[in-house]
Amino acid sequence: MRRLPAIEREIGKIRDDDFRVKILGVIVDRDETNQCALIDDGSGKAVLYFMSRENFDMAREGKVVRVIGKVRREENIEIDVEIIQDMSNLDLALYEQVRYVLNEGG
Repeated sequence: MRRLPAIEREIGKIRDDDFRVKILGVIVDRDETNQCALIDDGSGKAVLYFMSRENFDMAREGKVVRVIGKVRREENIEIDVEIIQDMSNLDLALYEQVRYVLNEGG
């Protein structure tokens, strides 16, 4: 079975018709009991739910991560995490410049 591709989105721009998204942000809070975390990308916050303890353990407070997952239709933005990647070594300023150039076409 083929999966739908993940759309790269800012949290604040997630649309109702988005099914699978790719988010880059900072983990700002964790809940050990419910195995969930809060991610902030500067445009908004989302609650991340983890099915695997290994993935949850990668979501440490203050760590820059990219997550890919399915969007839940709830009051707040919630994502069922399928993949998490440590992006701590990413040059965020350069990343933002590249995104700006790609989005503005210039």
